[in-house]
Amino acid sequence: MSWQTVRLISFYAVLSAITNFPSGFTNSSVNTAVEKLHKFIVTSFAKSGETIDQDKVALFQSATLNCWFVSQIFGSLMTPLISDRYGRRVGYIVCVSTTIFATFVQYFSICFYSPWGLMIGRSLTAIVSPLGDACLLLYVQETAPTNIRGMASFLCEIGYGSMCVLGMVLGMESVLGDSLSRLLLLSMVPLIFSLTFVLQIPETPKYLMITRNDKEKAGQSLEFFRGPSPMNEEQLKEYEKERMTERESRNSKYVELWSRWHLRQSMRIAIATLCLTLSFYPILQSSTYFLLESGVPGDQAQLFSTLSQVVLTLSSIFGASIIDRYSRRKLLISFGILSNILLICFSFFSSLSSTINSPALWPKYACLASLLGYCISFGMILGPLSWFVAPELVSQRHRCTIFSACFAIHNLLIALTDFATIPLFRIYGSICFIYLFVGPSIFCLFYIYLYMPETLKKSTLEIINEIIDRGEHKPPKSKGMEEGVVQVRDRLFQFPDGEIEVY
Repeated sequence: MSWQTVRLISFYAVLSAITNFPSGFTNSSVNTAVEKLHKFIVTSFAKSGETIDQDKVALFQSATLNCWFVSQIFGSLMTPLISDRYGRRVGYIVCVSTTIFATFVQYFSICFYSPWGLMIGRSLTAIVSPLGDACLLLYVQETAPTNIRGMASFLCEIGYGSMCVLGMVLGMESVLGDSLSRLLLLSMVPLIFSLTFVLQIPETPKYLMITRNDKEKAGQSLEFFRGPSPMNEEQLKEYEKERMTERESRNSKYVELWSRWHLRQSMRIAIATLCLTLSFYPILQSSTYFLLESGVPGDQAQLFSTLSQVVLTLSSIFGASIIDRYSRRKLLISFGILSNILLICFSFFSSLSSTINSPALWPKYACLASLLGYCISFGMILGPLSWFVAPELVSQRHRCTIFSACFAIHNLLIALTDFATIPLFRIYGSICFIYLFVGPSIFCLFYIYLYMPETLKKSTLEIINEIIDRGEHKPPKSKGMEEGVVQVRDRLFQFPDGEIEVY
């Protein structure tokens, strides 16, 4: 591995940490600090003179956690407007600057016992979180050489897992979890560093060349990311060909995702893949609570919640080494089945541990082992792979749009299921995981098995053709086209209605 490749991977690692810090730290720190969050809400109600009702407190606590995912729905819809119009670098600056302001809002909300202020601060951070995720993915897709693109994409999940670990460790009562205000104020240090970092990096060379038609700056940007190389000039010529061709195409719009069959099908496949990850988010935010309800002592519950995120991060690192070697379709189906089996085991042993009074400790240990096993299967394949399925199924101009649309739908599903998990857990116990997550996942796995194409080492045109073949969707024949499906030219994909897309 050359020095320039190591430098580029290090750059992606820093960018991944910057992007994932707000979401990973914010959501995981309230997991291990769950008791302090509960106490903060109760104290706030008491100071305002409101009646303290445990059901009301539980509902408000659930709303405080899940306002994140509701806000992300709106944030994801505005993401293409910023990243495509003003650039990926401007998108990052907007994301980090807004997060710094939102952190101040949350800090003063804790100081003045305002739970509504805390919710507003979390919502502001969540609104710009999809913008940061999209910019990270686009930076990787538009600057990474083909031979490290898969591994570089995995750094997104590795960064997320690392920030979750950081948040959980700092959220432990023995560290900073005894003070929510200090926990929030500390996050200002990496955020200020993040803003300084993104102000120094250039725009992606592909955006500069294709969107802004600035060859000089595109060359400088390409040299920044890949170093001086005679291949840079050839790469710029490829960008120029793509720019000339894309002048014939309209800017991607959300309505196109519904009007074209292969885009609708790509969205269905991507959403089915993302649905396999829904069970992770209540575990990320509330695993300490679930373990406490399962009869695990408080200090052990916090420790194992943190350990689960450590295991997830290490699994992502291992997954990065195998993602470009084996069939992505087979990996997704295999680990999807495995994660659901482990989730069933966790539900069973958690229920057994909490309902049966016995001196035996094995149900608790089996519950913990199932949780760790689930995090391994999620971190190794499901979590990282699910995020770049959608961009791999469509052309360059649709990637940001379909990513944002799938992100919005995914967050709506997260908000619904995550919001329902704790109330249903209080009523039915851990068996609620089977109804909420395992049942729908079986349907999604069946759909993926039938319709998902293999994307490993395939061009976008080959992937779209396989989507059409698997869906048995044959467009009407066009005059002068013997195959009747597509007309292929150098770097072009022309539909029978005459629309041209670039790959």
